[in-house]
Amino acid sequence: MSLDETMSRGWQALEEKLVDGWTARFSGGVTKRANSVLPLEEPREVATAISAIEERYAGRGLPAVFQISPGSLPTDLDALLAERGYLLDSPTLVQYLALGDGEKRAIAAHDPRIMMSDEPSYGWLETFWDVEGPHAPEQQALSQRILTRTPSIYASLVVDGKIEAVARLSLVGKLGGIYAVATRENSRSRGHGRAVLRARLAESVQRGLEGLWLQVVESNEMARRLYESLGFETVSRYHYRVQPKTAS
Repeated sequence: MSLDETMSRGWQALEEKLVDGWTARFSGGVTKRANSVLPLEEPREVATAISAIEERYAGRGLPAVFQISPGSLPTDLDALLAERGYLLDSPTLVQYLALGDGEKRAIAAHDPRIMMSDEPSYGWLETFWDVEGPHAPEQQALSQRILTRTPSIYASLVVDGKIEAVARLSLVGKLGGIYAVATRENSRSRGHGRAVLRARLAESVQRGLEGLWLQVVESNEMARRLYESLGFETVSRYHYRVQPKTAS
């Protein structure tokens, strides 16, 4: 399984359809990742496949969105979409950490403020949605379904009885994906994000995982510095191509 496929399993769409080898993902418009095309196979006729994708998404009231990575096929797909007026969006780095020296990581990461659960509590969800959204109840219901579609471990950092930061560790084979790292606005710059991440590392070591991946928007320098300080290195990247509203 490629890294692109592994990451897709870590944030799994509610519905997937194959369109001439491309995987079209649908989740009611909640997050681009779960509502975009993963083009890892070369279609027989690219223009026809793009038109078919556009029809599928239009039928659900959504723009067509493609996730473009080094593994996308055909190799000139990004340029073809740009020629059709598709807009570049959210350049993102994929970072990876091979797990080693496990005992030291586990000891260093221990924090009594952090609680772990196999399911997201209401407080976990409320904290995540407060920081990242969505805010509409019907979209929150879809968000919860996406979050719980992959086996995961949910970390909550609790201060004075209130959850101030959260993170999610998705489990895909021998790898783990770090998602939904969020700290309440009035609790930032206190090391909470680092604390929940270190707890994720400890949990990963205890579960015998071989490595961790995460995705970080390229322009988010603060998050990049945090992840790199924990040993994550950039191994790939992707961006989205979004169908403009004026496109047919």
